[in-house]
Amino acid sequence: MNYVFYDFETSGNNKDFDQILQIGAVLTDDGFQVKDKINISCRLKKDVVPAPEALLINKISIDQLKSHEVSHYSLVEQLKNKFEKWSPACFVGFNSIGFDEDVLRQGLFKSLNYPYITTSKDNRRLDVLKLARAVSAFAPNSIVVPLREGNKQSFKLGDLTKVNKIDHKNAHDAIADVMATLELAKKIKSNAPEVWDSLLIYKKGDDIGKKFFNEDFVCYQDLVFGKIYNFAATFVCFHPVYGKSWLAAFDLKHDPRPLLDLGFSEMKQALFSSPTKIRQVSLNKMPVVLPKDYFSSLDDYKDIGLEEISKRAKLIKENQEFCNKVFEILAEKVKEKQETSSQDEEDYFPEQFIHQSSIKMKQSDKALFYQFQKGDWDEKAKVYTDFQDNVLKHFGRLLIFEENQDSLSQEELTLVKKEIAEKLLTTDQKPYITIPDAMKKIDDLRADESTDKKFLNDYDLFVQDLESQHKKNL
Repeated sequence: MNYVFYDFETSGNNKDFDQILQIGAVLTDDGFQVKDKINISCRLKKDVVPAPEALLINKISIDQLKSHEVSHYSLVEQLKNKFEKWSPACFVGFNSIGFDEDVLRQGLFKSLNYPYITTSKDNRRLDVLKLARAVSAFAPNSIVVPLREGNKQSFKLGDLTKVNKIDHKNAHDAIADVMATLELAKKIKSNAPEVWDSLLIYKKGDDIGKKFFNEDFVCYQDLVFGKIYNFAATFVCFHPVYGKSWLAAFDLKHDPRPLLDLGFSEMKQALFSSPTKIRQVSLNKMPVVLPKDYFSSLDDYKDIGLEEISKRAKLIKENQEFCNKVFEILAEKVKEKQETSSQDEEDYFPEQFIHQSSIKMKQSDKALFYQFQKGDWDEKAKVYTDFQDNVLKHFGRLLIFEENQDSLSQEELTLVKKEIAEKLLTTDQKPYITIPDAMKKIDDLRADESTDKKFLNDYDLFVQDLESQHKKNL
């Protein structure tokens, strides 16, 4: 199987609202020999304010943001064409499933493309950050994991490459991070092939769900409030609302016997009060799930013993009434969350609906979606107004505004400019960076003597210029 190692440098760390500014990617064979590569940068979109902290790390210049010849749309199109050409493959990154993949999906969908490119066409995914954490627990000494303050393990890419003697010059450049991730992956596969192969067999989240369902119990790793935990867990049920993309598993550290005959309310309190007995597992995030052969690595379970753990798993698996109650409790918890969540129109953001819009797209919109992709900009401008889904309509109009404003009417242009100005100039708290947010960040960073003052001055002028431009459009 071929591998695609990829990394993005972005305008910030918000997966929904920030954008790709640089893509680095290489195609390798199964022996990790590089067969092809891409390295593309682009300018800033008109509806995005970059985080100064991100630019200080990735060293992307203000000149690139303002005037790079490649647009975000052009970068996404080149990336999409290359990834499709390289498929089928296993797509690999460092924290790619936790961050880069979501940013990629946003970029694709906002360009009105199918967003799930890494999970279609027989593709697979691996995340080297997850692999590094997994081997630290289940195949110790496969790689060196450095310790930071408080004797805590550090899984930052720069720290891992340093102690494992991997060349990582120019860190936080996308292609440099890709090559460093590739070398770290080589080391993991060479020194812990069983763990690598055990995770590579999962083509998609459904395969992990089947593993949970079919085994007595599994060894499962999760990150809880920033700390790594390793569990022995057994399947209880798939999620009543999210279906087979999520499941509930029982943590076998706890004896289920006192819980099995509790009433609904008492069971709900017992299962979800601390310490939590039910683990909710997001399968599409490709969690680390290994067979029970790795039980000896679970330090918190050794004193209980394999025999007792197996008995507990059997009790859960054979008690359908208990599993049904958990299913009903999960349904009630989702309902409670929905009832308490805000219904305010001010809290509606199209960026947070790409999954719903792509998965539940109406047939009429699907036809228009493909028509939009194939048409020139004038044709796109005619098509987007016919979308029934306002999310598609919003991103279609915004894309045309970015790429070819002449295709929009004067009324449409005025509307988009005002919409962007209101979005970026607001003083209300938003999930994305506004211009007032950026100005406050400048002041905060100036208080730090170690901050690059020239960059801050350049960024300050850039933000002031953005403010001036957008105020004209209100």
